[in-house]
Amino acid sequence: MSVLLVSTLRIKDPAKLAEYRKAVGPMIRARGAELVCKSDHKVADLAGNLNADSVVIFRFESMDALRGWYDSPAYQELVALRDEGSEGEFAVFEE
Repeated sequence: MSVLLVSTLRIKDPAKLAEYRKAVGPMIRARGAELVCKSDHKVADLAGNLNADSVVIFRFESMDALRGWYDSPAYQELVALRDEGSEGEFAVFEE
């Protein structure tokens, strides 16, 4: 069953976040994931307050594929850079 990785971020350092994204995008796609949505331009909150400057959604073929990427040593090396550039949440949803 495919899963969606939903990332909501608050940008702290745009240059560091750009560096992280440049490295992580190809890494995720190499694992067979597909970019569903990416936007750094929130227009409005309709109900509640989503505290995010950015949202990114990737589709993975399975939870195992997602964990294979997320838990990989190559991705774990990028976590510090991600955290320097942003703070936020990652959540996984079944599709």
